Amino acid sequence: MKIYPLNTGNFKLDGGAMFGVVPKTMWSKTNPADQNNMCDWSMRSLLIEDGDRLILIDAGIGDKRSEKFFSHYYLFGEDSLQGNLNALGFSPDDITDVFLTDLNPKSVRTASPFPLLVY
Repeated sequence: MKIYPLNTGNFKLDGGAMFGVVPKTMWSKTNPADQNNMCDWSMRSLLIEDGDRLILIDAGIGDKRSEKFFSHYYLFGEDSLQGNLNALGFSPDDITDVFLTDLNPKSVRTASPFPLLVY
């Protein structure tokens, strides 16, 4: 079995939206906000190669969301699921299983690029 960490992208989100009732004086020590109160976040997944199975843990945010959605989540940088799969010698066509740890937008793509998945 081989396990590969994947960065599936980066985004900015309002610090207050992310931390809720936690005072900014506390969270800004570890997650500084820019002039618009936006904090930088990375989306990470795991890829597990086990025999003939290629299992993806969390699928990333994708790019098939509404304009309204992206007015809150600002994607930036060059990292992507496809790019990092390709760098390892894989493609979305090779994924046999996807395991979602939660249903937050950072984990669930809106359109599945995985043709081998059996639902």
